[in-house]
Amino acid sequence: MKTKREESIIDIITKFEEMADIILVQLTLLEKYMVGQGEEERNRIRFEIRENEDKVDKYEVLISDKFINSIVLYQPVASDIRKIVAIYRMTINLERIGDLVINILDSIENIKDSEEYKAMAEVITGMLLSGITMVEKSLLSFINNDNEYAIWTIKNDEIVDDMNRKLLMNSISKANVSDKTREMLLSYVDLKNIITNIERIADHATNIAEASIYSLQGTDIRHSGLDTNLTKSTENN
Repeated sequence: MKTKREESIIDIITKFEEMADIILVQLTLLEKYMVGQGEEERNRIRFEIRENEDKVDKYEVLISDKFINSIVLYQPVASDIRKIVAIYRMTINLERIGDLVINILDSIENIKDSEEYKAMAEVITGMLLSGITMVEKSLLSFINNDNEYAIWTIKNDEIVDDMNRKLLMNSISKANVSDKTREMLLSYVDLKNIITNIERIADHATNIAEASIYSLQGTDIRHSGLDTNLTKSTENN
């Protein structure tokens, strides 16, 4: 029979996994919206994304409350504290990814019919898919107790950043800015906003992966070198 402390930890993990599933659905819906759908389908996707965003916000509050209650009421042991602190950190990043999905959705809505967006949509979608993969692997790292997924995510963060830079350079090189209208310039502002938000999704995936490593190894690698800290952790073990 499980103790109240064990039940509280399991409850937090369960709610976190439910929240993570919704975020993955949000990213998939956004990808579908970006690749081009009929107006009726776009409207359905927009409605579903905004409904899910409300659920994500509620999960963040719920997990935060459960996190505090678990510590105050059940005095979890050190390993459990490490796990739920990692979950709390990952929850914050998941909620921010949810916000970024809404930001990207709003920006696409502003420019979806522009020639600039149509020309760049395929590349932007490719970037988003890379970001989704990073989020998936960072979450699998925690759920499956697999360090390798977390390490892969952290090391691939720079690849997404590089794609961002190349995309911007490609966009600028193809544009004859001096001949473009104000609408085109606004389109580029929104394109930059979409790209920046996709890059931030990848950044939050990296944060989740770092929290996963903290949960698995007790090693906090934030703001420092990945290889150095993992080496120290291995030596200590």
